[in-house]
Amino acid sequence: MTETAPDLQRAALNNLGLMYANGQGVAQDFARAFQLYAQAADAGAAQAQSNLAVMYAHGQGVAQDFVQARKWYGAAAAQGLAYAQSNLATLYANGQGGDVDYAQALHWYGAAAAQGDTTAQRNLGVMYANGQGVAQDYGQALACYQTGAASGDPAAQYGLGVMYANGHGVARDTAQAQHWYTLAAEQGYVHAQFNLGFMFSSGQGAALDPARAVQWYERAAQAGDPAAQYNLGVMYSLGQGVPKDSQKALQWYLAAAQQGDAAAQYNLGLMYATGQDIERDEAVALAWYQLAADQGDPLAQYNLGVMIANGQGTIASAEVAMQWLQLAADQGDAQAQYDLGAMHQSSPQPQYAQALACYRLAAAQGHPDAHAALGWLYAHGAGVLQDYVRAHMWFNLGAAGGQAEAAKGRDHVALQMTPAQIAQAQEMARACQKNHFQDID
Repeated sequence: MTETAPDLQRAALNNLGLMYANGQGVAQDFARAFQLYAQAADAGAAQAQSNLAVMYAHGQGVAQDFVQARKWYGAAAAQGLAYAQSNLATLYANGQGGDVDYAQALHWYGAAAAQGDTTAQRNLGVMYANGQGVAQDYGQALACYQTGAASGDPAAQYGLGVMYANGHGVARDTAQAQHWYTLAAEQGYVHAQFNLGFMFSSGQGAALDPARAVQWYERAAQAGDPAAQYNLGVMYSLGQGVPKDSQKALQWYLAAAQQGDAAAQYNLGLMYATGQDIERDEAVALAWYQLAADQGDPLAQYNLGVMIANGQGTIASAEVAMQWLQLAADQGDAQAQYDLGAMHQSSPQPQYAQALACYRLAAAQGHPDAHAALGWLYAHGAGVLQDYVRAHMWFNLGAAGGQAEAAKGRDHVALQMTPAQIAQAQEMARACQKNHFQDID
């Protein structure tokens, strides 16, 4: 069947729009391309409708408008254009141009996938794997990924690698995971490059090979992946798979930190605070710790609290320091719990009850200094009824953990105790150790 004049006119308008959009034979002009696409789209040309949606989605020749992008992708999708169907599904899945609607996303991905659209096949796999808009079904996800991967889609190859690595929908097979990650990574898929780096650097799912880990981390890091940049910094810092190079470690930590990677920010703080392979600068260290601490990193929160308590790089403030230590302690940092207890105990008006609570948290994690501190509180009846038996028990546990002053405290309270009380305290200490310091006070 030959094309009618209106069909040819719509196609010509769309093609002319493409020339202006791509700068083919004419100066690139998105505004003119938009006008031409709009004329063809209004006349019902599916390809022009899709191209118009692209311009609305990217803000080319017109203000970015996802509502309009949905409208025009929808028009083209209804005419069966697979690319438009896939992109419309993505807008529904991401909530761009309206509410998130996984049911619509699933429908349109399915329509595009049925036409062989590899992006839709892969994204359909993601939805089945995550149970978005449909009951979670690893078998269906696997089938979608396999179809996309066989077509060479790197994201589908990566997804298939994840399925094999985790044993989702298929028997766990790290060799297959490595195979599919490699295919995706060689096409520049950053997540696959990172996962290969991790496999080789950790020995999880592959033979330990730091040199190969560095190669894959390097490719992902060069592509801007912050996790790879951080891990590459660690490799250079430790000299794993590559000669130790503190300047390159600093370079990659900085690259990751500037993208908001909390671990990299913490490591930079540590380097500047200690003068590790760099000129010591407490103010800079404090700034990096602050950024990581603001993201909830407990080690950064602890170190920030310590620096503020000691007036390092800033004006000393016990109140502010305790706020940061509390945040780290709330995340289970035993040293923060102990230090917070010590600050409560040593404040101008000692807060023994608060100190006792903090020490108990640290003691339950086996912290020897906290054991000794609890011994002192029980020996002196500070914040708790005086109890030489419990004091002896805690001092004994602290001494067993290498806390030098604990042994002295134990011997001192023993002078106030009967042999039976000492035997009881020793038995309590043994039971406490056996129970890993849980449920003991």
